[in-house]
Amino acid sequence: MQFGMKGSFVISFCISFFAAVICCSCTEFGGDSQTPPEQRTPSYLALETYSGRILYTGNPNERRPIGMLANIATALVVLDWVSARDVSMGKMLTVPVAACKWPRTNLLHLKPGDRISLRDALHSAVMWDDSACAVTLAYACGATINPSNPEEAFIQQMNQMARAIGMKSTRFKGSSGAVVTQSDTHDMAKLGMYAMQKPGFRAICSQRSYVATVNGSRTITVINSNNMLSYSNVDGVRAARSASAGACLLASANRASIKLHSGLTDKEETYPQRLLVVVLGAHSSQSRYKIASLLLRDGWKAWEDWQKTGDYKDASKFITVPK
Repeated sequence: MQFGMKGSFVISFCISFFAAVICCSCTEFGGDSQTPPEQRTPSYLALETYSGRILYTGNPNERRPIGMLANIATALVVLDWVSARDVSMGKMLTVPVAACKWPRTNLLHLKPGDRISLRDALHSAVMWDDSACAVTLAYACGATINPSNPEEAFIQQMNQMARAIGMKSTRFKGSSGAVVTQSDTHDMAKLGMYAMQKPGFRAICSQRSYVATVNGSRTITVINSNNMLSYSNVDGVRAARSASAGACLLASANRASIKLHSGLTDKEETYPQRLLVVVLGAHSSQSRYKIASLLLRDGWKAWEDWQKTGDYKDASKFITVPK
């Protein structure tokens, strides 16, 4: 445990305990060529996003698969394209053949040639482990850059965005999380912080459910897989799980601005407040939520205790992204 603050030992012990208990009975994930998720220790990180102050970490620099958390980057590139090109969210997209090659994550049961709105595809890609909608979005956006190879053009945009916000350990391999991409908690924290700055993304990831329509008639209710939305003050970001990645989670919790005495200025200052929690490689959905709930439970007190000191001297204890 780095950056030991009050309560950090308790969190570290509890997370290790949950990991050990669930490891004994976990059978929900298939193995891969490396150590399977149920035999790994999860990585986690909690920080306050406005200051960038890291509050708790565990295995923070271990690179590991991130599953459909990659769809966050997909959605952000699409939203930037929508804004830059003034593309309508109601624009109808045609599902390409490539979008349907992973049946298990084709959650709307799309077929090549089906039609779905950009808005509906975004909701399914962000709220579910949906690869088909993510690839459909990538083809539509990428075709405006390189019509002969739209997906590769889109992946390049994903990696350009990653570099722009300082994601040094991540190189996206596909336009959806169906293609394994590895990252670490620091990079995922940067992605989550950047995503939650975007009102359009926040509006999608905070919804509990959404009704998508395919071919103008078939409707499917998309239920957000992020169960942390039922927790007090949690307003995003995304849950994901896969055979290679295990159970992963980014969760954001917001509080009203407060006034605190700053050790930096020796004055009373007004501070916005948002906690972001990253969990990678948990053994089950249950364990990722237990880890995240512990970090959120104690994170607010750790943030308040640190804020009173105003100690910004050690840059390694902060994560920042461009506004």
